[in-house]
Amino acid sequence: MSDRIFIDRLEFYITNVCNLTCDGCNRYNNYHFRGWQAWDDYAEDLEKWAEKIDIRHPVILGGEPLLNPDIVKWIKGIHRLWPEHSGVQVQSNGTRIDRVRGLYDAITVDNWIGISIHDPADREEIFARIRNLLKHPITETADRDHPIGSDYQFVDANKKYIHCWMSNKFVQSNIIEANGRYTLYNSDPTRAHENCTFRRFKNYHWIRGRIYKCGPVALMPEFDQQHRFDISDEDRGLMHAYRGLAVDEFDARGAHFLATIDDEVPQCKFCPEDYVYKPITFSDRKKSWRISTEIL
Repeated sequence: MSDRIFIDRLEFYITNVCNLTCDGCNRYNNYHFRGWQAWDDYAEDLEKWAEKIDIRHPVILGGEPLLNPDIVKWIKGIHRLWPEHSGVQVQSNGTRIDRVRGLYDAITVDNWIGISIHDPADREEIFARIRNLLKHPITETADRDHPIGSDYQFVDANKKYIHCWMSNKFVQSNIIEANGRYTLYNSDPTRAHENCTFRRFKNYHWIRGRIYKCGPVALMPEFDQQHRFDISDEDRGLMHAYRGLAVDEFDARGAHFLATIDDEVPQCKFCPEDYVYKPITFSDRKKSWRISTEIL
């Protein structure tokens, strides 16, 4: 497999569903955005992907990935396919961390959980849930200079790690909501691309079997199908025109796609030209996803 193309970081986006409503979410999970991905539907494709690409840092996210009923399969499956490097990171909001059957066993010395705490008021509840999941004795440190860069770290008796970030600021979404209708920016695509945080941090996404340069270019068409943007037919055609890379297309266009994945695309016009980090002013539990005392 030495001829595989190397990708430093690839984010496996496995669900649109989230139990929080953080305003400004750039993957639209604060809205009633439906749909999740079952492991078995993509396992065969992922076996093929493992023959084509080498991933140093695979990340599982959503939405809230711990709401995907197949989360343990995803963790174990991705780790089996790409075992060579840093293990699998699961990026969660932490509100269900002690309520998922099999999650503790899926965490290993390599696989770990990162938690973004979006509402400071939730910190102590989430820390209590972490302590409930891990095995004592647990070492806790507040060390922003940790190599991973997290604000707070937990490590238990079995060397299982959970890292926490106080993440109460978001870059604004590219959705503009007014009077119950949704539209998008009409930006200079070059300026929007130059300032894009997805581009800057190389947040490439794997969604529903395909690799995309970023989350919005993959998720805008799906959101449009569910909620329909208030945009022109021409813009709708452009939005749906971007084609992520499928594994069966890899031999024909994979090398070129990955070599140019950081380049500007016409769909960049739908994102803001200037990205501003703003405090999350609203992050609440969705009533339909109240935290249960039951384990998935």
